Parts: sequence; C-alpha cells; structure tokens
Amino acid sequence: MDLIKESTLTTPEQSRAKKLKNRSFQAVLFTQFSIAGFTLAIIAAFAYSYMASTMISRFYEREGIQATENFAQLSALALLYDSGENAKEAALATLNFPSIKHVAIISAQNTILLDEGETNEKILSSLNETQWLDNNARLFPSSKATWQIAAPVYTVFNDDSDPDLILDDEKVEETYLGYVVIQIDTSEVRSFQLDIFLRNLVVGLGYGFAFAIILSLTLRRLLKPMNALTSVMEETTDGAYKSTDIDPKASLEVVKIADVYNQMIFKLAERDQKLRGQKDLLETEVALRTSELVQARDTALEANRHKSEFLANITHELRTPLQSILGYTEVVKEMLEDEGVYTCEQDVDKITHNADHLLGLINSILDISKIEAGKMEVSNQNVNIKSLLNHATDTVVPLIEKNNNALKIITDQADRDFFVDEKKLFQILLNLLSNAAKFTHEGLITLSAIVDEQQLIIEVRDTGIGIDQEQQDIIFEPFRQIDGSETRQFLGTGLGLSITMHFTQLLGGKMTLESEVNQGSCFSVFIPKQSAEQTPTDDH
Repeated sequence: MDLIKESTLTTPEQSRAKKLKNRSFQAVLFTQFSIAGFTLAIIAAFAYSYMASTMISRFYEREGIQATENFAQLSALALLYDSGENAKEAALATLNFPSIKHVAIISAQNTILLDEGETNEKILSSLNETQWLDNNARLFPSSKATWQIAAPVYTVFNDDSDPDLILDDEKVEETYLGYVVIQIDTSEVRSFQLDIFLRNLVVGLGYGFAFAIILSLTLRRLLKPMNALTSVMEETTDGAYKSTDIDPKASLEVVKIADVYNQMIFKLAERDQKLRGQKDLLETEVALRTSELVQARDTALEANRHKSEFLANITHELRTPLQSILGYTEVVKEMLEDEGVYTCEQDVDKITHNADHLLGLINSILDISKIEAGKMEVSNQNVNIKSLLNHATDTVVPLIEKNNNALKIITDQADRDFFVDEKKLFQILLNLLSNAAKFTHEGLITLSAIVDEQQLIIEVRDTGIGIDQEQQDIIFEPFRQIDGSETRQFLGTGLGLSITMHFTQLLGGKMTLESEVNQGSCFSVFIPKQSAEQTPTDDH
C-alpha cells in the first residue's frame, strides 16, 4: 500500500514516556479486571456459603422440630398422670440424638415433671396456654450455641361414653396438658457452616487466581498489538500518515482494526493531497480577487470624492449667476412697474419662479454633496417648536393650495422650546410638507407635533397616492423617485427624502414610514432631547 509517509522525529525521552504510558495502561487494566474477578469470586463464595448454611440450619431445625413433636406424643401419659417416670424411656431415646443435650416435660401448672440431660441454658417454664396457636412445635433460640424447641401436649376429653356413639362430624374437645422442651446444641451446626464457608472461600480464591492468570494471558495477547497500533496512531499527524503492520497471530479483532485503520490512512492521505492542491489554488484566487476588490474600492472612493467635490464646486458656481438673475429680475420688475408697463409682469414672475426652483435644486445637490463628504455641521439652539411649525406651514401654503389640499395643524403639545438645529429641522418640515403636497390632490394634509421630556415627535400624514412596499425600500436613496421614467407625472430630483433622512440622523433621531397605495402616507420623525454639552452623532 503506497502512502504519503513523513517520519516524525521523537526524542528518547518521548519514546520512554510513551512506553511507560502503555505499561501503566496495561497495569491499570490488569488490576481493574483482576479486582473485578476476585470480587466476583468472593461474592459467589459468600453467596453459596450463605445458601448452604441456611439449608443446613433449616435441616437441623426440621429435625429438631420432628424430634420434639415425637417426644410430645410420647409424653402425653406422663402429663396425664403427673409422673415423669412414664416418659423416662422416651426421654432417653430422644437424648440419643447427638445434637440433643436436654429434654424436659412441664405441666400446664408450670411444674417440671421431667428434666433429663446436661445444659447451661435455662429451661422454658413461662409458656402458658394462650401462647399455643396449634399443636405444632416452635423454635425458641435462646443463645448462639443453643436452640430450645417446645411443643404443646393435648389429650382428647374422656366422659366414659361409648366411642361408637360419637359421630364423625361431631367436634372433639381437647384438653391442654402441658408442653415438652428439647434443647439442641448448635455448636456442631456452626462448625459445619464455618467449614463450608472456608472451603467455598478457598474455592473462590482459586477461581479468582485462575481468572487472573487467564486474564493476564488474554490481555497480553490483545494489548501488545493494540499498543503497537496506538503508537502508530500517535505518530500520525497532519501531513504525516503512517500505516501499521500487525502480527498475523494477533486476535482477529485487532487485525480487522489495523486493516480498517490502514484503509482510512490511505484515503486521508489522498484526500489531504487533493485538499492541499485546492487550498493553494484557492489562496491564489482569493489573493487575486482581493487585490482587484481593493483596487475597485479605491477607485470608487476616489471617484465618489471627485464627484462630491465637483457637485460642491458646480453648485457653488451655479448659485452665483442664479442669484444675480433673481436680483436683476426684481430690478426689471420694479422698473416696469414704475413705467406703468404691466403686460410683462407674468413673464417676469415666471422667470423668478423658475429661478427659485432651480436655486432650490442646486441647494439640494449642494446639501447631498456635503452630507456625502461628511462636511455637514450641526448648530443646536433653543427653538420654539410651535413657532417653527407655523413658519414652515406659511412657507408651503401656496404649494398645498395649488392642488386644492386642506392643511390641519395639531401643535397643542408643542408650544415649548427644544434644543435642536433650527435650519435643519425647518428643512425637514419643508421637505415633508412639500412631498405631501406634491403627491396629494384635493386631500387632507395633517401636521402634528409633540414635545415631551425625552424627545420631539413630528408626524406628517396625507391622503395622497401612497407608496407600495417595494418602493418604500428605495425612496430614501439619493436621486430615486417612485416613477423615474422620462414621462413621469411628478417632477423633482429625488433628493428631498434622502436629505430629510440624513438630516434626521445628523440630529440623532430616526424617521419611519407607514403607507399603503391609494390610502396615503405617514412620515414620522423622532428626535431625542439633547443638552447643550451633547453633540449629535454624524454618521458620515
């Protein structure tokens, strides 16, 4: 398998560190599995010992109960005649059991009728009739070394009647005579249980050692090739791919892992080679495109600067002759009036009107060029908003009445001073009112203003043609109009709303628009209150 191989240099200290790390990993893994194996073996030994001890204890318990019940049946005659001699033979026979050390017979009056055997435990002598629920024997462990098993003794009542006359379903009355007690020495049981526990523990430890030996051999066979594969993987870095050769005698799983790793390394090497080539090509293209973009940006900025300078210069040059034309037109008009010539008055007024219109266009171009050049300054002062609104409406009343529109002014909450640039706010009002008057015919234009402790809010609402959503996104751009064709109905340069937006931003405020086609438009201007020390942010 041909691979791109680049050897990585490792110091002797690094190699020893890797070997120690691998050995540490093997030791930890072996220790963990060994502890787990020993733990399982010990748990199994304890569990089996517990079950065996329980079975032995229950066996001895059953044997003792059976012996006690048999002794109780043989002791009925002794209790009936209050004579322990009648049960002497039965007691000796019971004592023949190796674990039974003592027997006793106790009457219903708690009198010991028979007491045979040797014991260090006190005989049960406090049981009464109410404690016996049935004829079965009961176990009373009195200490770790002794069990006491007691069984009640009953006899059928005899009234000298004929037994043949007693019916099968007739209830037979029993008489409580007393009880018998057998004491069993449990030392043999405890010894037997301890012996089983020790044997199981030895067997469990043997299984644990065997498990550890088998585990060690298995882990060695598994981890040795795995360590070799891990070392190769650690040496594999970006651009330095190394394959591995695994001993065929290793486990099948490790061989499969090595094969998959070699295949992966081969594919990664091919992919890395292709990516490096594509990366170099991409870096070259990006560098070339970046250089072109920087050059284009610089060219555009230089052209925009020249355009702004040209507009500023040309508008300044145009304003001077226009002002002269206006001045001479006024002089000519006065001379004609003095001479009594009135036939040319309308022509002179047209000259004045068109010159004023042209001067307004030039001023707008000059303003937008200053804004783009970042040379528009703000000069704030205390201004009475209501007076400024009245002055602005008086200026645009002729334009509003030209299209038979009505003007409604709401300034009840605006009769107070506000710190703002008067000229720019006046220009904003003129542009908004002129725009509403131009696009509204025989409608209503509403101007409202509110001055509070935080801001100035001006709203110009009309019932004109309205603006669709697509056009709302471009009307604030310079030289853009709703209808930009040569046959458009409404004339203008398309600078009014753009200048209004920039002036609003220069004053630190914002402007919003709400409009629907054939429903009218509403322009709202929000200017925050500023102190004399504050300076509005210039976005340019």
